[in-house]
Amino acid sequence: MNRIKISERLVWGSITACLVALVFFISSEKVKAISTDGEKYLQILHEVVSYIENDYVDPQEEKKIYTGAILGALQSLGDPHTRFLDTDEFGELQNETKGSFGGIGVEISFQENAFIIVAPIEGTPAWKAGLQPQDKIIEINGRSTKAVSLSESIGMMRGEVGSSISMKIERKGIKDPFTVNLVRELIQIRYVRSHYLQETETGYIKLVQFMGKETTAKEFSSAVNAMKEAGAKKLVIDLRMNPGGLLDLAIDLADLFLPPEADIVSVKGRGGVLVKSYKADKKEKKFLDIPVAILVNGGSASASEILAGALKDNKRAIVVGTQSFGKGSVQSIFPLSGGTGVAITIQKYYTPSGVSIHGKGITPDYIVNPIAASEDEKYALEKLYKKNLVRPFLESHADYNEAAITDFTALLKKENINISDSVTRVFLFNEMRAGSSNSKPRLDLDTQLAEAIRILK
Repeated sequence: MNRIKISERLVWGSITACLVALVFFISSEKVKAISTDGEKYLQILHEVVSYIENDYVDPQEEKKIYTGAILGALQSLGDPHTRFLDTDEFGELQNETKGSFGGIGVEISFQENAFIIVAPIEGTPAWKAGLQPQDKIIEINGRSTKAVSLSESIGMMRGEVGSSISMKIERKGIKDPFTVNLVRELIQIRYVRSHYLQETETGYIKLVQFMGKETTAKEFSSAVNAMKEAGAKKLVIDLRMNPGGLLDLAIDLADLFLPPEADIVSVKGRGGVLVKSYKADKKEKKFLDIPVAILVNGGSASASEILAGALKDNKRAIVVGTQSFGKGSVQSIFPLSGGTGVAITIQKYYTPSGVSIHGKGITPDYIVNPIAASEDEKYALEKLYKKNLVRPFLESHADYNEAAITDFTALLKKENINISDSVTRVFLFNEMRAGSSNSKPRLDLDTQLAEAIRILK
C-alpha cells in the first residue's frame, strides 16, 4: 500500500494540533473481515439503532446515532490521537503544513472530550495572552466546547486578521474559569532564535517548532557555528513550549551531535515489533565537542522529546527543567466512505535506551522549576487584569528596567496587592517582551537556563 508521509501536525488554521509525531495517509483498501463475535455485536448495534429510531421518545437523526457509535468505539481505546475525521477534518488533514497562517497560534490536543492546550506558539496572540500547557478550552465565543467537533472549533477560531475571539479557560490550581480575549494575527513563525551569552560563554538556541525542514536544520547549524566562532564553549538548546513538528527534522538535529551509528529513535508496532530504527550518519559537519544542555517542560512534546531523549540516552546532553508532555506515537490516516476518515495509532516511539515516550515524557536529569506565582499571587494578578490596569501600564512604560519595576511595584502597593519581587520581575518582563519574542534571555529571571549553564561548567 502506498503511504504518503506528511508533516506531523493535524491541523493548521487559527489553531494547530501538532501532537502527532508522524502521520501517514493510507490508500483505500478493503476492510478486513471481522470475527464471529464482531458480527454478533454488529448485529446487536443494528438492533439498538432500530429501537432508537422507532421507539425513542424524541426523533433522532440516523447520522448522529451512527457517528456516536463510531466515536464511542474509538474513545473506548483511551487514546486521544485515535479519532474519527469528518469530511471537513479529513480534507484539512490532507493539506501540507505551511509556514504562516491566520489565527491565535495555539497547539492543542483533544483529550477526554476536551480541548487541552499543549503549548502556545511563542510570539503569537495565545502566547501574549499567557495561555499555558494543560489549560482547558471550555468555551469559544460563548459557546461550550463540550459538543463541538474539532472541525467546528477550527471554524470558530478562524477569522480575519484583526478580528477578535473570546475563550473561556479552565486552569489547574485556579478555582474559577477565566476569559481571555484575543485578536487574530497572521502567524509567521521564526523557528530558530539564537543568542550568544558572552558573560557565560554560552550559546543559546530557542527552537520554537520542528518545522521548515528545508531551512531550519541549516539555520540551526549556522547558529551553532556562529556562536562557537564568537567564543561559545557550551550550548543550551531550549525546547520549552515546543510542541513538536517533523520527525525527520528531529532526527537531523540529533544527528548533528551524535557520532556515526549512534541510535536516535526507534519505532515499534503492534506487539512491540521493531518497524524501523534511526541512527546517526557519517556526515562531516557535526558538533561532537561542545557540551550541551536541553531545556524541557510540560509544553515540550513529540519531536522535542525525540531530540531530548536521543541526546540524553547517548549521554551527549543533560536535560534540565520539568517533565515533558509525553507524546510519542504514529498515526495512520485511513480513508472511509463519504469523504471521512479515521486516524489510528499504529506505532510508538522509543528512545535509544528502549523507553517509550508516549504517556510518560522525558524525565530531566535535573528537575528545576521556574520562578512561578503562588495561587494567591495568580489570583492577585488576575485582579489587575480585571481592573484593566496592566495594559495602560505597559503603554506608558516601553522598556523593562528598574524604573518600570519601581513604578509597577508602586501600582501593586496602591492596589494593596502582595507579590514577591522575583514574580513581579518575571511577570513584568514577560508582559513587556510580548510584542518582541526575540528578546535576549535573562539569567536572573530564568532559573532553568541559569542552572543549565551552571551545570555545564
